[in-house]
Amino acid sequence: MTTIARTDQWSRCHRAARTEGVAAALTELATAVLPGLLPCGPAGHAIVPTAIAAGAARVWADGVTVDRGSAAEKALGVIELPGGDVELLRHQVRPGANGFSPAERAGWTLGLVWLRLGLSEELRETAMRYLNGRRTGNSTLLQQQMVKSTVADGLIEHLEVRAVLTGIGPGELPDTVLNHLHTQLTYADRALVKLLGASGYLAGGPGQVARVSELLAEAYCRPEV
Repeated sequence: MTTIARTDQWSRCHRAARTEGVAAALTELATAVLPGLLPCGPAGHAIVPTAIAAGAARVWADGVTVDRGSAAEKALGVIELPGGDVELLRHQVRPGANGFSPAERAGWTLGLVWLRLGLSEELRETAMRYLNGRRTGNSTLLQQQMVKSTVADGLIEHLEVRAVLTGIGPGELPDTVLNHLHTQLTYADRALVKLLGASGYLAGGPGQVARVSELLAEAYCRPEV
């Protein structure tokens, strides 16, 4: 039986993204919205924790559910991240094979924005801690005007996304708005990662988490028409 997430479940997903990482947040979201299913986007791409990749018996492809054995599956790789690895898969599912569940899709797409907001907010906090610990002259890097401006821009993006999401239930925002929110988060992440210098681009570091967050949007958002 499908369980549609409630508002407090978005909060748990958002909190898991901030405190435990990508894998834990994806597990929280999938358990709440798509229990027992392997979530795939419109083109069949999936980014999921190892436990879901190994244990899901059925494939959910942007609202259409089929038995896993009936869909062609290809493993694209594994990404090691703080808090747990995620696996990249691709399925080819025949459109309309087993009907379409708009409620499941609405829950997944809304929860995914909350998840990415949590990751991006944590990235901002990481950047601030990093910059506050490095000095130039008599002040820290965080006190530099250009740096403060970039951090402030990231904060504004986060506040705007949160304002749009607050009080909103599944299916109440069209895909165009959700896609715009993802674009705002991607913009914020790219700017914040640059503040970390070379350390932001190390394997398993904040930059890799931000890249996986961006991949989540690319995998699960429907393209604009």
